[in-house]
Amino acid sequence: MSGRIELDRDGRTLLVSFPYDKYLVDEVKALPGRRWDPGRKAWTFPLDKAEAVITSLMRHGFYIDSDVTAVLAGTQATSPAPVAANDAVAEVQTKRDKRARPGAVASAAAPAQDLPGGEWRVAQLNERVRAALAQAFPERVKVIGEISNLDKNRERKHLFFSLVEKEPGGGKILANVDVALFERTAQRLIPALERAGLTLRDGIEILVEAKIDLYPQTGRYQLIIEDIKPEFTLGQLALSREQILRELRAAGLERRNLELPMPVPAMRIGVLTSPDSDGWNDFLQEIRASRIAFAIEIVPVRVQGEELKPTMLRGLKWFARHADRFDVLCIVRGGGSRTDLAWFDDKDVAFAVARHPLKILIGIGHERDRSVLDEIAQPLKTPTAVAAHLIERWRATLDELHDTTRLLADAARRVLRTEHTALATRAHKLMRAVNVRLLAERHGLDSATRRVVRGTQSLLRDRDRALVERTQRMRLAVLATLRDADHRIERALERLRTSSAHRIERATTWLDACSTRQRLLDPARVLQRGYAMLRDARNGRVVTDAARLSPGLDVAVRLRDGEALARITSVTALPKTS
Repeated sequence: MSGRIELDRDGRTLLVSFPYDKYLVDEVKALPGRRWDPGRKAWTFPLDKAEAVITSLMRHGFYIDSDVTAVLAGTQATSPAPVAANDAVAEVQTKRDKRARPGAVASAAAPAQDLPGGEWRVAQLNERVRAALAQAFPERVKVIGEISNLDKNRERKHLFFSLVEKEPGGGKILANVDVALFERTAQRLIPALERAGLTLRDGIEILVEAKIDLYPQTGRYQLIIEDIKPEFTLGQLALSREQILRELRAAGLERRNLELPMPVPAMRIGVLTSPDSDGWNDFLQEIRASRIAFAIEIVPVRVQGEELKPTMLRGLKWFARHADRFDVLCIVRGGGSRTDLAWFDDKDVAFAVARHPLKILIGIGHERDRSVLDEIAQPLKTPTAVAAHLIERWRATLDELHDTTRLLADAARRVLRTEHTALATRAHKLMRAVNVRLLAERHGLDSATRRVVRGTQSLLRDRDRALVERTQRMRLAVLATLRDADHRIERALERLRTSSAHRIERATTWLDACSTRQRLLDPARVLQRGYAMLRDARNGRVVTDAARLSPGLDVAVRLRDGEALARITSVTALPKTS
């Protein structure tokens, strides 16, 4: 390490320290805003010059303090940071000052006093944890994880996302860590990754080298990315493709679609692609330029991102249901990075392609690109190449058809001449044979006609007699059946009349008894015998129990010939009788 770039205690100044090197001194002197601090033996810069300082010195291997990256990312304010809460934190800060100013003694401010009960302020606690993290992880760490929440933050200057670890098979998230990729690092890493064929996106697993930092204002720790290893991700993608191919091989499906015969000619073309992609435009332009009347039907799908799999599976299923309407199915997409094309390396999509009833042509990416689908269906590299293949097959079929037509016409003329002569000879012989045969058949037909007439007349007479006998037997059987049915109906009616009479009699008796009970229980009849009925004057409810009465309660007394309003003066409960 050549030196360090740290944030001064005032939070507004950068401190740059390094062992004496004439070349580095000359480069620092060329930077704007520099000042030499002889007391601390370090160069100082205003914080607004931080990007220029870091850009110039980072290539020399300078260590950049996490405070500096946090301020540049906007996750830490530029006001002075809280002073350490106890001697341990102050000691860590003093050591950092000493590292920033070799040979000098730090002039740290007095540490903040603990609260009387030994409690911690939140800021003090976070600073203590941050110092512990810096001490526990002084160097970069290598971390493997799957990118999450990057796509929705892609337009920001500094990229903030997560690395997650999932259960085997990509299920439940087991662990998650926040990650920061600051602008200067991103400007250095992303072009290099893209040259290696790797585009950062959600869902891919990466290996990063990062520093561990904690942002005191939120108490959340995060990884500050300093390097990404593209060979790890590309190797993982290759292993994933090989695993899918092994499963297809084990299921006996690896070459199933690849070995389907190409229809001759293939004129009814199905296409799975994005209608606004360059790949679709290239494919369509090549087809139109050929002036061949292909019947093309497109089912729009996503050719990148998380929506690729569900839309691609729906499209493959739709074409499978309507396979009788198409000769061949094309899957096309324009160029992209290896990670963009890795969305096609999906097991469910691969199995759907392998089992598809239509012959599938693959035109995904550039000449150098290859996905799982290129291994299990016919690979034609690019959308233009797919269109050119269809055109070439059509023209080859047309040439073969012309050649075959000429050969067939020549052979037909020779055969016709030979057959014409033979036919004339056979016609003459046939005419004589037909005349002889017709005469003989005419005599035979006359004899057969007479025999058929006699036999038919005899058969009709026999059938008439049999029909008359059967009609007579059927009439007698029907009459007997009707008589039996009449007897059964009469017996049933008699039983019904008897049963109905008994039921009516029982019902009449029951109704009489109910009427009698109703008359006896009529409250008016009870009142006629000298009884009275009480109602609560407040709500009109009938009072049947002494427990519901209380002194001072107004009651309405119903008598045989009128009502009276009374007030209860006392209530006496009668003893219960057994």
